[in-house]
Amino acid sequence: MAHANFVPLRVFSSYTMLDGAIDPKAMAKLAKERHFPAIAMTDRNGLYGAMSFASACKDVGVQPLVGTFLGLRRDPQGPIDWLGLLVQNDAGWLNLCRLVSRAHLDRPLELDPHVTFAELEGYSDGLIALTGAGEGALARLLAAGKAGESQEYCERLERLFPQRLYIEIARRDDPVEEAAEAGLIDLAYARDLPLVATNPAQFAEAGFHAAHDAMLCIANSTHIDAAERPRSGAEGWVKPAKEMEGLF
Repeated sequence: MAHANFVPLRVFSSYTMLDGAIDPKAMAKLAKERHFPAIAMTDRNGLYGAMSFASACKDVGVQPLVGTFLGLRRDPQGPIDWLGLLVQNDAGWLNLCRLVSRAHLDRPLELDPHVTFAELEGYSDGLIALTGAGEGALARLLAAGKAGESQEYCERLERLFPQRLYIEIARRDDPVEEAAEAGLIDLAYARDLPLVATNPAQFAEAGFHAAHDAMLCIANSTHIDAAERPRSGAEGWVKPAKEMEGLF
């Protein structure tokens, strides 16, 4: 059977603890069932499941794309944003291993794992970068009306990832993504950067949403009927190609 014309580029496995809910081996099986020619596992600040994922994909004839969703702090006083990184070659794998290690070891203990722009310098070769959709600084700056800062941020990424930077568009009923989409598209055309459509996913099927929401409650030590708590997005499942065609 012909391959689907869509590749999921941002999927969390169960190694993104209490957020991702798909076993790496099940991810490979899911890709085969949905006729994806390839699938990317991009856990937060981690490569723990990379070997079992790659092996399972090889067994079912699916191309594994290995990467991570890396925490990135723009400045010492700023928030931690996110950047999607995919391995392009052997140099990229070694660089990503170094960056993930730095994210955990070379940071103040009171902060979540992350790297800085300075720590990316010299370790970005062989890596393809996605701007992170609504969790990335580029979308957040544009949604906040900070066009100048978004330009500067984009320029910094372009210097680190020349010809390997993709402006990421996601449509998950997320207010940041909705507010930023037009600006992201304009920026991509103005700077001659490629656009990529993603559907960041944490669970396999649409019907798993309620279970995933309960898992987030456990992760955040809260309960389902709490007014102020992190909530699972209903769109965070691994959508087939036809679903993505309709969405975009």
